Amino acid sequence: MILNNDFRLAIKEIEDGSVDLIVTDPPYLIDYKTNYRKNKKHDFCSAIKGDNDKNLIKYAIKESYRILKPNSAMYMFCSPNTIDFFKVEVERYFKIKNIIIWKKNNWTAGDLQASFGKQYEMIILANKGRKKFNGKRLTDIWEFDRVSGKKQLHQNQKPVELIEQMIEKHSNAGDLVVDMFMGSGSTGVACKNTHRRFIGIELDPDYFKIAKKRIGNL
Repeated sequence: MILNNDFRLAIKEIEDGSVDLIVTDPPYLIDYKTNYRKNKKHDFCSAIKGDNDKNLIKYAIKESYRILKPNSAMYMFCSPNTIDFFKVEVERYFKIKNIIIWKKNNWTAGDLQASFGKQYEMIILANKGRKKFNGKRLTDIWEFDRVSGKKQLHQNQKPVELIEQMIEKHSNAGDLVVDMFMGSGSTGVACKNTHRRFIGIELDPDYFKIAKKRIGNL
């Protein structure tokens, strides 16, 4: 099930302790927009909605804890620039098990003469209680190519293969996975590929249409 709505409204309809896993990619609180496209009217040159609203993230973390079952897990993407805030807020409710480093096949531009290019993003793996992972133990460095070129449908789109690894490590076939910041629907695609049930919530109507097309075509 996917919903075109503000997650703060939609998530109220999800029952306490009914969700097996959360995988979500919220605004990073960095007021991000790309400045490196020739077409400045492109959607990717617009700031992400809610990308300066700390209360949005606080509420998302609180509600994630409410809807998750005991002894379950949450994966939450975040930026190295705001990891301190995310970590503090997650630890109000959860036990952080890892801060995973997603190593990408490219790096940032930024200040070319005074700062080195960032080649990674961070993913918080947190437990409500204690959730054992499936299969073999991995390291906390995950290498996946970023989504780029014509395949890129959202400016912060995550690779499906990366999300599939999360889902397979911390849920089982038939389990319910929630993403309250669905974007272009990559988590939903990963759930269909791995035979999980999915609830996705996305505020932006254009990205919701993209997600609906991607998930519906599988």
